[in-house]
Amino acid sequence: MAFGIRRGVRFQILSDSDLDRIHWGTLHILEKVGVQVDSIPCRKLLKDNGCEVDEKTRIVRIPSHLVEEALTKKKASITLAARNPKYDAKLDMNHSYMTANGNGAVAVDFETGKRRPSTKEDLTKSSRIIDYLQNVHIHWPMVSSTDQQPSVVHFHDLDASLNNTEKHVMYETGVTLSDAKVLTEMGYVAAGGEKEYRRRPITSCLQCTYAPLQHDAGVMDASLYFAEKGVPLVFFGMPQPGATGPATLVGSLVVGNAEVLSALTMTQLSTPGASVIYGMGNAPLDMRTTIRAGGSPEHALSSAMATELAHYYDMPSCVGVSATAKQPGDQAVMEYYTGCVGPLLAGADLMCGIGLLEDSSCLFLEQIVIDDEIVGAISRLIRGEWANDDTMALDVIEKVGPGKNFLAQKHTMQYLRSENFMPGLIDRRSFDAWSQDGSKSLVDRAREKTKWILANHKVAPLEKDVQKKLGDVIEKAKKPMWGGESKTH
Repeated sequence: MAFGIRRGVRFQILSDSDLDRIHWGTLHILEKVGVQVDSIPCRKLLKDNGCEVDEKTRIVRIPSHLVEEALTKKKASITLAARNPKYDAKLDMNHSYMTANGNGAVAVDFETGKRRPSTKEDLTKSSRIIDYLQNVHIHWPMVSSTDQQPSVVHFHDLDASLNNTEKHVMYETGVTLSDAKVLTEMGYVAAGGEKEYRRRPITSCLQCTYAPLQHDAGVMDASLYFAEKGVPLVFFGMPQPGATGPATLVGSLVVGNAEVLSALTMTQLSTPGASVIYGMGNAPLDMRTTIRAGGSPEHALSSAMATELAHYYDMPSCVGVSATAKQPGDQAVMEYYTGCVGPLLAGADLMCGIGLLEDSSCLFLEQIVIDDEIVGAISRLIRGEWANDDTMALDVIEKVGPGKNFLAQKHTMQYLRSENFMPGLIDRRSFDAWSQDGSKSLVDRAREKTKWILANHKVAPLEKDVQKKLGDVIEKAKKPMWGGESKTH
């Protein structure tokens, strides 16, 4: 079975003329308004290539031709390799891949049900669950190892992930140059060296831009390093319609597009041909609660439009979904289904964000399993249908004829599983059968499946010497309790 979700159905929200207008409008913003670039090396790079730079305000105005050149320099084909090659995610515009959500700081203990700070053990368990599930293709460290020394928390996150899944690992924690160096070194160690990593990058980094129209110094310094070292990058715009972006979805799309394209321009000027994925997650601000409306129809629409814009640039897309629900159940299912179905129908290449609740902050292990089922149903929806001699089944219809059934036909057995979505959690039995089995809810069944996965699914860890090398890298990276890097302007 091919890895990823095969796409056969796609709807379109923005017309070709809409996309043209957004593109030219974005170029106008970059050239006339500019973006704030806090990184000194990036400002120098842009100035040396003809940009107008105001060192006092740190505003850089980027000529259109530099953006157009960057779009021609980017890497044409990107594969997010996995420790096990059968899980390689080939971003070929014909498949969609689901990723977990990342970097929450709270977990609800699976045994006690109590909320607490997340630990490295939570990462170990969530990584094993993701490794098992069919419809979660890319792993993010879902929570932080807050039980570890603060300066190396994110390195422990990557360590736990690499050891407990054979799938590709994407992280969102390379926000300083020093952290980027350690994360890259860990990727090299796990892959078997720099040469092998460059051939098959088993990790990647998602970098968020700062809305509206800003680039953080640490993020961009790290991004130039990642690009040089062969680490695939996602630049992810997140303007909130009505807050850090215009209230209109298309207006916020222009702001995010300017951020992503300017980041792309900087990396391509620094490292032509660097692997860059187009990312966007524009969830509006709920004005009643002042909380991001993740999983809303507007979030889904924004992600679908961002996918169309990415494909307009011939770039793979990475778009987001989240849920504001406080616990697994009806609201979480509705938010995740709403948030996923639109972008996937629009052809999203990477759909990131399942498995966390409370706007991507809290981990329930069973929610990962529920979301896997949701994605499985959507993947059947977007697969589409094809009319050929076999699917039309004229010979079978002729053989069976009027008044009979098709249950015993070989054709039926051949297509039974591949043609129909086979749920693992949805209960289609009669009321009597369901009630006699304990009247279990969807969440009950998800908890049972989660417990089974944790008890039975084993992941081959990295070799002992590789584990030791990773541990040595983390130990060497430890800093005093006040560590980190200051932002240089």
